[in-house]
Amino acid sequence: MLLVMTAPPTPRDPRNGDLKKEVEYLRKLNLALLTLLEKKGVLSETEVQTVLRAAHRAAYPPKPPQPVGPAMLGTRWVKAEDQES
Repeated sequence: MLLVMTAPPTPRDPRNGDLKKEVEYLRKLNLALLTLLEKKGVLSETEVQTVLRAAHRAAYPPKPPQPVGPAMLGTRWVKAEDQES
């Protein structure tokens, strides 16, 4: 057996189209697999929709709520000397 030495693969630059093409290919491949499993009766339509919703939520998580400001509505400000009594 003859081993051939090659250079290690270079990391992909997310600014070029390689990563986007790969992500699009994987998305289409997964959709095709889910469709095939649905047509063969392995998965129901509800199960396929559940998988797709879960994948979408994982890819686009909800943004955390933004803070309203220094105080919430209804906050009553008290000066330090007012607290002594």
